[in-house]
Amino acid sequence: MGRTARFLLGIVGLGRPSPRTRLGRTLRGLRRLIAIMTLGYVGVHIFPQALFAHSINERGITLYSTRPIPASAAGRLAKARDLIDGCELAVPGRRERVFVCNTPWLYRLFAPLSGGAFAVSVPLTDNVFVAAADIDADAAYSGVMEYRRRAFSGLVAHEVCHGLIRRRLGLWRASRLPMWIAEGYCDYVAGGGSFPEEEGLRLLAAGRSHPAPSFRYFMYRKKVARLIEDRGLTFDALVQLGDEADAR
Repeated sequence: MGRTARFLLGIVGLGRPSPRTRLGRTLRGLRRLIAIMTLGYVGVHIFPQALFAHSINERGITLYSTRPIPASAAGRLAKARDLIDGCELAVPGRRERVFVCNTPWLYRLFAPLSGGAFAVSVPLTDNVFVAAADIDADAAYSGVMEYRRRAFSGLVAHEVCHGLIRRRLGLWRASRLPMWIAEGYCDYVAGGGSFPEEEGLRLLAAGRSHPAPSFRYFMYRKKVARLIEDRGLTFDALVQLGDEADAR
């Protein structure tokens, strides 16, 4: 038996001599149970569609849901695709998978560290998991108390953009991006966020702030928009700007 086969069998507690004591057998069984649960969790992340009964594909974006998908979903996905294709990081022919959970436990299964976020884009698979959505209303919802609604189509574009950033920079460098670039650029591509635009502009004009995290994202988006639209910076130039700021 080769080393690789012995290693894989060892992970699940197989291929080794039987423990001679009760404690040894118990520990081996516990190790096997943990290994099986870990492999199962990884498998669910690789093939999450097994837990979603409904799906639709529109222009390379496949939407999965635990609930029946309304006919309006095609238009929402087409709008998201238009936003994505308008981004300089867009990759022609790239396919995306978006999973709408609509139940807190299912969302926590795929995004245990996301807190009350609207959605998460998982590294390595680039699968997008949305906490909750009303597709007919083009609305997605977060678990926070205020400013908990944003456009579903924009949210899909935002999360897909995170995957495009990882593709451009690699996992490590993407994870080191300042938040104002990572989140501001994705919200810029999405065309908005959850903080009301008029209220945000009024606060900016008055030189005031707001404690809601969504206002911070609003500020990130406005900073990115100013650098791209007024100064003509590309995404790579934004990254370089962030690197220079970190080096100071």
